[in-house]
Amino acid sequence: MLAARSGNLKRNWHKDWNIGILGGVNLFATEIKKDFSRTSMDMNPSPNGSFSFHINKRFSFDLGLGFEFEKNYFSGDKTFPNNINWLIYSDRFNNETASFVPHPVYFRTNTSTYFLNLHYNFENFINSDDKKLNLNMYVKVGLGFSSIGVEMGYKDAAHYFESNLPNPLYEKGQGIHSFKDLYGTFQICPGVNYFLSARLSLNAELKLMFLSNDYLDGIQNYEATIRPNNGVLLNRQEVYAFIPSIKFGISYHFNWYKSKMNESLWGQPWEEYDNKFFNKTRKPSDRTPQEEM
Repeated sequence: MLAARSGNLKRNWHKDWNIGILGGVNLFATEIKKDFSRTSMDMNPSPNGSFSFHINKRFSFDLGLGFEFEKNYFSGDKTFPNNINWLIYSDRFNNETASFVPHPVYFRTNTSTYFLNLHYNFENFINSDDKKLNLNMYVKVGLGFSSIGVEMGYKDAAHYFESNLPNPLYEKGQGIHSFKDLYGTFQICPGVNYFLSARLSLNAELKLMFLSNDYLDGIQNYEATIRPNNGVLLNRQEVYAFIPSIKFGISYHFNWYKSKMNESLWGQPWEEYDNKFFNKTRKPSDRTPQEEM
């Protein structure tokens, strides 16, 4: 069966492609310890924007592969950061020349993510008359990596003078992201296609994304242990950032032109695109006499 699908892919590599763009809203919901023992969140995130581009290839009725680029933006704040261990105890913010003062702080973050996705397409929905609708559901599962730009600091600039700390308090990867700092990313995403025509579909997706990084909110995660001599031992915690989002968009479905022997690269003439998920409604004049009886 696998050999048959591989042979079919080689013959029909030019068929059943689609490209598209989606945009919507995300929420940096929580951070989950990598042993899944608990969740935590140092900052208070706000809903923000997200958009993505994709190109997909369907190599059978139900299975496909795709590449996706996604951009996410995050922001939030903390009015009382008294219990953020990294800020209160770290030598980075508390030393001979400076000391963190627990005034309101903010963070702004953006991520660039690249996914390789596996798609599974379900059969079209059916109406009360047992007729197929131009509406189907799919699920995609993706693995990829993310680069991160983050900024965290005091909300009021006057507090930098009070604490003698740099403005911002923490910054990494802003501007052009460094590919030296890449983090594994996983997503699972159910979605729905509504086909306006054989070539155009509207899309809606609910995405659940896990990102293997602990400073997406501008705060590195530490557990603090108080020693008998009043010293503090900090242990950095490995976590996943959990990010749900909902997006809407549009896709264009097409076949690449396939060159034939003794023809130029773009020698194949235009052909009507045949989409297995779009049920073309025929006019009465198109029906055969047997169908009309």
